[in-house]
Amino acid sequence: VCYARVLDYRRKFIEAAQRYNELSYKSIVHETERLEALKHALHCTILASAGQQRSRMLATLFKDERCQQLAAYGILEKMYLDRIIRGNQLQEFAAMLMPHQKATTADGSSILDRAVIEHNLLSASKLYNNITFEELGALLEIPAAKAEKIASQMITEGRMNGFIDQIDGIVHFETREALPTWDKQIQSLCFQVNNLLEKISQTVPEWTAQAMEAQMAQ
Repeated sequence: VCYARVLDYRRKFIEAAQRYNELSYKSIVHETERLEALKHALHCTILASAGQQRSRMLATLFKDERCQQLAAYGILEKMYLDRIIRGNQLQEFAAMLMPHQKATTADGSSILDRAVIEHNLLSASKLYNNITFEELGALLEIPAAKAEKIASQMITEGRMNGFIDQIDGIVHFETREALPTWDKQIQSLCFQVNNLLEKISQTVPEWTAQAMEAQMAQ
């Protein structure tokens, strides 16, 4: 627990998330504390810089049914499905953060704002083939120059594929991958259907048993 917290306080959020997630499965830890560790894993993942490691962690948490009990599950679902997140959707989640997680970055943005901007930029790269700096800034709800700078940094660091045309003021993304996005949406729908079936089974077990018998008899 201590090492996970140290990583968290040092803003090494993806490493902290991995440690917290491991703790959430430890049988020697009380169930309440395991759920608390899972909550911290989710918060740290949301705050982490966009990239492959974060995407893998989002997938791990989204597939963990325990996360559906957490208040931040709505944000997790949007991020996993690569949906654009608006600033007004973050107020409730921002209130859950610890003081050190509310700090500002070098450009004056909060850690959460920066993480969401990067997430939205990565989501945009899967929606568009290319986009002007002005349009990108409007989409991300930030100035065009800042959008260009963040896009350039993510491309340089290998966290997003594409290139920037400075002359025409356009960011070009790699070819959109439609199938992975559809896979995620289908997977999300399956989770929702399973949850609905479980609730029906708990509410009317007799009807569920009869329906299953009828299905098996066909």
